[in-house]
Amino acid sequence: MKKIIYYFSGTGNSLYTTNKIAETIGGAEIIPVRCNAKDVSAKDADVIGFVCPVYEWDVPGIVKEFVKELSINTNAYIFMVTTYIAVLGKSFETIEKLLEEKGAHLDYGRAIRCVASQCIAYPPFPPEKIMIPYMEKQLQRVCKEISQKKFHDYPRMSPLTRRRYNKVMGPYLAIENEYDKGFYTDDRCKGCGICEKVCPTKNITMENMHPKWNHQCHGCNACVVYCPTKAVQFKTPQAYKELNTIICKMLRLPEKRKRYHHPLIKAKDLMSDRKEIKSRE
Repeated sequence: MKKIIYYFSGTGNSLYTTNKIAETIGGAEIIPVRCNAKDVSAKDADVIGFVCPVYEWDVPGIVKEFVKELSINTNAYIFMVTTYIAVLGKSFETIEKLLEEKGAHLDYGRAIRCVASQCIAYPPFPPEKIMIPYMEKQLQRVCKEISQKKFHDYPRMSPLTRRRYNKVMGPYLAIENEYDKGFYTDDRCKGCGICEKVCPTKNITMENMHPKWNHQCHGCNACVVYCPTKAVQFKTPQAYKELNTIICKMLRLPEKRKRYHHPLIKAKDLMSDRKEIKSRE
């Protein structure tokens, strides 16, 4: 039985979730969505999974584009798990709609709360010592249900969120390609290239031993939190200053702010484009 899980992960919460699910269901091939979907088809897979965080009340744009191009077995058991902290928005509905266009649907959908890791806007919260054990508890349930191929209807966008989506999130989505103009490196940069290798959108290239951001960023912060010297910095881009919202005013990266990533996910874990996870049994 062939099992594939496609994932997007910046600070490791979603990759850790992917790994745990893969182990529990008896092993699976795990593939980041930065790969070309046409090269990693799920046409012959019996179990297909999607794991990603929730950004701007939806799945990251690269996840949408990947699923659009992906060939799948419409008879497979298909599941989706998101990692989030507050608002799920239309993340599950987005993927369900894309699957329906292919003649498939989600058999299972659940969300897992984890440490909020948008460190350029706020310190990580809730505390890791509380949230990581809680995440593990949620994962145990999710892994067990998926391993048993249970069916679970996915969460929908709340009526309030639906009414406010365009007004609240529309302005940010309109200037998303301006976001990475806030990144730069200071004199601690050693040109190691880790930021380029961990980027889940392949948005970073190295030029003259320094990273260059190429405006296909979803703000995952992988480059920030996995920089071994803390050389990657951030200042509010002009477009966000002009938007002048509460969130935009929060954008900054104080030197002493913790740069959180899941403690069990290292930079090298995010660098691989294909990996076979074996059963833990």
